[in-house]
Amino acid sequence: MSLAPPAPSPGPVGELRRHWAALTAATVGIGTGVAVMPFYTNGLFIPALEAEFGWSRSQLSSLALVGAVITILTSPLVGVIVDRFGVRLPGVISLVVLAGAYFLLSASGPSFAGYLAVWIGMYVLAAASTAVSFTRTVNERFDRARGLALGIALGGAGLVAFAVPQILGGQIAEDWRGGYRILGVAILVGALLVLVLMPRHRAVTAATGPRETFRIALLLRTPLFARLAVAFLAISVAVGGLTVHLVPLLRDAGVAASSAAATAGLVGIAVIVGRVISGLLVDRFFAPRVMVGVLLVAALGYVALVVGGPTFAGAAAVGVGLALGAEVDVVGYLVARYYGMAAYSRMFGVFYAVFTLGVGASPLLMAALRAATGSYTAPLLGAVALLAVAVVLLFTAPRFPSTTPATDAPVPATTSTAGGAA
Repeated sequence: MSLAPPAPSPGPVGELRRHWAALTAATVGIGTGVAVMPFYTNGLFIPALEAEFGWSRSQLSSLALVGAVITILTSPLVGVIVDRFGVRLPGVISLVVLAGAYFLLSASGPSFAGYLAVWIGMYVLAAASTAVSFTRTVNERFDRARGLALGIALGGAGLVAFAVPQILGGQIAEDWRGGYRILGVAILVGALLVLVLMPRHRAVTAATGPRETFRIALLLRTPLFARLAVAFLAISVAVGGLTVHLVPLLRDAGVAASSAAATAGLVGIAVIVGRVISGLLVDRFFAPRVMVGVLLVAALGYVALVVGGPTFAGAAAVGVGLALGAEVDVVGYLVARYYGMAAYSRMFGVFYAVFTLGVGASPLLMAALRAATGSYTAPLLGAVALLAVAVVLLFTAPRFPSTTPATDAPVPATTSTAGGAA
């Protein structure tokens, strides 16, 4: 038996140095994946597609809901695949499929049914290019800097949300087909980087088969799951719609296309800031309370937009970006802390499906309310109410459970609302 002392655990900086390649691959994969690229760019294409084909804003907004439904159905399956076989190969294949779909979209004709068919195939076949896959790599390799690493990886979405409107906003307004082709090339580059930098699969000792499936089914029936699911659904419905409708909202108010795209780009900056800051904070403070603070800022941004009009669109964009930036980051962190890593991707897949349902339904709901009321005031006020619901649920969330290192199986959480990051 060796008497040598155990090797010291690397600190946050040591973890970042050791696993920079995996973190970079995850960041690129998330940023160019099917959950991010369409979500942050579809709004830029709406005015051009309306003008050329006469498709309605509700039709184009329904694409997000279609994607959400497919993600709900595929995310748990993707979680099973990634838990067993790793991220690298499924992620790369999905990104290549996604790039091909964008090239097909660039050749779209006047048939909305054909356009929709490409989107359906894209969401099904590119399903492994989401945070369900890539956050597993981060959670496997980071502990002391887990929140920060998740913030960096998920910040890839913010970079896309900022850069694409700035770089391609004017291009898409003039030549939307060329815009789709440029995005397709960018996704192919992302697939190559993931292939080169993503480490091989790291096996995790965990139960599989019927017993593990039964354990997950039990977890899905707990009050904790219901609390988190409702909170995440409320947040995603509240912030998802304005991300798609911010540019159309500003164009309706007479704002020039370039200025509207620049304002939409603020969402991307805020996503990056929200993810990095929330990542740093959840490593030090109780994660649900961190999210509460972010949601209050987002609600103030919405109120400012309602009261002050387009002049305060920047404040609303920042609030939306901060909430989106923090939400997926905190979801990944909470799943790892509350449920452990043995079935991380499966549990995260379920929560991600809930999040995606809200994000997908929100643009369509916002379009319907705008059509019914003649303005965006009602949907914005409804979003504030949903944020209030999420604030209450997260503020009263239970403390993190302790875990059994040998099995990584969570001990049931207490009902206390106190506690900090484990």
